[in-house]
Amino acid sequence: MNEEEAAAAYKAIEKLWTSTVKARALCPLTDETAIGLDGYISSPWYQAHGAVYFVNLAEPLTAKDVKELNYIGSFINRNFIISLVAVLEEHGVVPFGDSPDTSKDGGNHVKLTKLLRHSFAHGAYEYDVSNNKQKQIPKYFKKVFPKRDLSLSIPIDAVLEPLKDGVLAYIRANT
Repeated sequence: MNEEEAAAAYKAIEKLWTSTVKARALCPLTDETAIGLDGYISSPWYQAHGAVYFVNLAEPLTAKDVKELNYIGSFINRNFIISLVAVLEEHGVVPFGDSPDTSKDGGNHVKLTKLLRHSFAHGAYEYDVSNNKQKQIPKYFKKVFPKRDLSLSIPIDAVLEPLKDGVLAYIRANT
């Protein structure tokens, strides 16, 4: 990968990340305590990442709305992973069908990202130990996130941001 492709990939990932953070700030993870709210402000984590929004709702949130907000947030997170791999492939960082060099900085992050992409793109949103296509996920998940329980839960702060940072480190390591 040449420096021009690396710079283009880096820029595309940063743009993708900014869009994801802003979208998630508008569709935050929430729970039943949000039922009845007629608006909300983006949480401090999003605000610290440049996404400060005041969301005013036409009607107070219902239990169904809370469930839908959480689904949309999860959808956005999964699509970040799918789009991240598309950028890596498009810019020749890790061409389609190839595996990253896991001995390089960020290599395990890229490998996990590609494994998650494959799972999410084919509709598997929960880890299934009996699914042979997901058999490598635990190995790389534990390498990248040794203190997290294995699941395909991918919160933006605890999983997506470190994955993104690892992918960017891998790009730097390959230029």
